[in-house]
Amino acid sequence: MITILLIVIKLSLHLLTSTNYELHRDEMLYFNMADHPAFGYVSVPPLTAFFAYLIKAAFGYSVFGIRCFPAVFGAASVFIIAKIIKGLGGSIMALLIASAAFILSPGFLIFDTLFTPNCTEQFLSLLITWLVLKMISQNNPRLWLIIGVLTGIAFLNKYSILFFVAGFFVALISSEHKRLLGSGYFFIAIALACMISMPNVLWQYYHNWPVVHHMQELKATQLANMNYADFFEDIFSFNLFSLVICGFAIIALMFYPTERKYRCIGIASVVIILLFLLLNGKGYYIQPVVPFLLAFGAYAMEKYLKGKFTFVNYLVLVLCILSSLIVMPFGLPLLSFDKLNTYSAKIGKFIVYPFYRWEDGKVHPVSQVYADMTGWKELAGYVDNAYAQLAGEEKANCTIYCERNYGYAGAVHFYGRRLHLPQPVTFLESYVLWAPDTIPAGPVIYINKDIDGLSDLFAEITVIGSVDDKYFREQGLKVFLCKKNKADVQTIYADKAKKEKSLYRRNSDISQH
Repeated sequence: MITILLIVIKLSLHLLTSTNYELHRDEMLYFNMADHPAFGYVSVPPLTAFFAYLIKAAFGYSVFGIRCFPAVFGAASVFIIAKIIKGLGGSIMALLIASAAFILSPGFLIFDTLFTPNCTEQFLSLLITWLVLKMISQNNPRLWLIIGVLTGIAFLNKYSILFFVAGFFVALISSEHKRLLGSGYFFIAIALACMISMPNVLWQYYHNWPVVHHMQELKATQLANMNYADFFEDIFSFNLFSLVICGFAIIALMFYPTERKYRCIGIASVVIILLFLLLNGKGYYIQPVVPFLLAFGAYAMEKYLKGKFTFVNYLVLVLCILSSLIVMPFGLPLLSFDKLNTYSAKIGKFIVYPFYRWEDGKVHPVSQVYADMTGWKELAGYVDNAYAQLAGEEKANCTIYCERNYGYAGAVHFYGRRLHLPQPVTFLESYVLWAPDTIPAGPVIYINKDIDGLSDLFAEITVIGSVDDKYFREQGLKVFLCKKNKADVQTIYADKAKKEKSLYRRNSDISQH
């Protein structure tokens, strides 16, 4: 009954706030993938696109429908946490500590609000770890078969599962359970995982390894701004006092003789964290490791902190709840942006909140996550105003061009759907693969912060509008209506499309890039 209540609380938090903010730019990208089924995409494997297809079939273009999906995965994670604690022998106190920490932690509130691969990774990683725990405790190598299938599915969700696999392989091969790696079921599991992931690997190969190009760009534009202090600061901001529970879990797993048989899971967790740290990853990359540590840590605290130390359990529970409630508006879209700004100014005197540091390494007035969840409707409105000024034939030959930004294109696709706008074009992310090779001879609706040399291409350029939202990451973004070609725009576009697309064609001449 308590588990059901906790699941209902988790679902309610997300479903009741799901439409308070607009879709995040990443959510719009992933949702658009439903219209372009493939075995792979530039930055992610195909599982998210499959989920997007199911969401679209069930809910259509609904923000609530899209946000239901991560909420369900979050609720399922609560269920697995409860199963882990019950399997270990924990009781109500352990369940309350772990569930409160998971449900209220800012990081998991964000993960389970946004439709991204993160919510799926969080659930699959927890599920796989639970099965490894069961395999060890029951000495049942047959569970390798399920683990293999789930690992293959996790690979189709997010490539970072490879760090997870590496951590557990190192831990198992150096532990007393290394005999499990010699089981025939283990090799069948490897075969199953490879079979499931192979279509995406082949897609990557035939498209010239887009994930490599994506990681290079990510490293240059985002990870280069990270340092070790930022890494640990991000981990704290995502988990707050829940880290006390995680720390107790690692100590118990690594050093308590009575938990020795599970030590390899502690080693795996440490190895995964170190891999992301040494590779200059973001702090939130380790979040999939945290739910299991919360479950095991809460169980260990309940088991070992008895007698005069029992109060520690209650203290940690209260601190987790209070600290998370104070910063909840930063992880869950509870307040309007103006009210959030006012609230932030008040508690900012007492709390330095790292979410305000964006991927450029600088601190901004609002979190980057939220700054990407506003302004898109206004942008689509300006594009609609530009489109409405066109005559019938002009509309048929109109191109909406977004200057290298998938957020612009995603907004036009999602919020422009009810406005019957043409499909947007941009040369970033998977939109490169979806872009047409040519465009018709007609007007161009151009989206960018400045005119960027368009005066050399068009004789008539009209500024339709500029997004005026101080909380918008793209504040000042403009929509231009461009007519009367001064140059061969169609040839210029065709040459650019050919060049951009060639990066993802195996037999292309890359030297031109």
